[in-house]
Amino acid sequence: MMPQTEMTELHWLFDMLQHIDVGLVVVNTKYEVELWNGFMENHSGVSSSNARNCSLFDIFPTINQSWLQHKLDNAFALRTPIYISWEQRASLFPFKSYRSVTSISDTMFQNVVIRPINNANGSVDHLCLVVYDLTDVAVNKAALSAANRKLDQMSKTDGLTELNNRASLDRAIKLTFDSFAVGNSGPHCLVMADIDHFKNVNDTYGHPVGDIVLQEMAKILSSASRRGDFVGRYGGEEFSVLLLNTTKEGAKVYCEKIRQQVEQRVFNSNKGDIKITVSLGCSELGKQHSSIEQWIESADGALYHAKHNGRNQTVIAD
Repeated sequence: MMPQTEMTELHWLFDMLQHIDVGLVVVNTKYEVELWNGFMENHSGVSSSNARNCSLFDIFPTINQSWLQHKLDNAFALRTPIYISWEQRASLFPFKSYRSVTSISDTMFQNVVIRPINNANGSVDHLCLVVYDLTDVAVNKAALSAANRKLDQMSKTDGLTELNNRASLDRAIKLTFDSFAVGNSGPHCLVMADIDHFKNVNDTYGHPVGDIVLQEMAKILSSASRRGDFVGRYGGEEFSVLLLNTTKEGAKVYCEKIRQQVEQRVFNSNKGDIKITVSLGCSELGKQHSSIEQWIESADGALYHAKHNGRNQTVIAD
């Protein structure tokens, strides 16, 4: 008979295997279950007595049998552990997640280790599948990735208008200028647009209403632009649009479309309706522009002339 001490230790071992927060499944060479602990019972809804002597693939018919069978056969043949990461395959067993902090995920993410069990003579005719619940790790990583994407987007976007910010505009202008300088692209036009008498809007209606006007102006610019155009807030009430593969004639058509839409638009606010106008200056990139600064100054100069000549108009730089 087995000594009492050994009986107690064996009892403790089985009790630990049943209540450990890790799934344990032992299968034979026919992929039949011979051990099925409490973790597997709780998450699968299949009791140990019902799982025992059943094929793993009969218990979980949705598992990719050929894929997993290949993994199991390799573990038998090589007698070395095989790891299945949640980053390669989200889960092996179709379990639901019950962790409160992972409410955004209904599925349990799992790491699975397939370990050969050596007999006393060194042979292997059983494998132990160890199932780890990695849902918290997976969800936290997904949340971190989402936060990083959001931060990246925020670093490129103007918070008020959701257009590209000044830094993004500068990068786009530089890329366009450098490409044109080596003869790889063109023609391109840079448009500078400025809301006329915007200070009066803020002084008369307040800055919150002024912000609404800026947001609506951004929507007009975006809706009138093509997929490849680059629209951004240059600063204050000034906007910039990079019209790629567009001549100055085409740019003027675009600018006049914007100008007329703004002129005809009535901006509603809780302090009354507002009507505004916009002035636009445009410069087509050419060999006469020896630097980015010259190109921007050319568009700014055209905008200055539009303002100086009475506002609510488009001026194309010579």
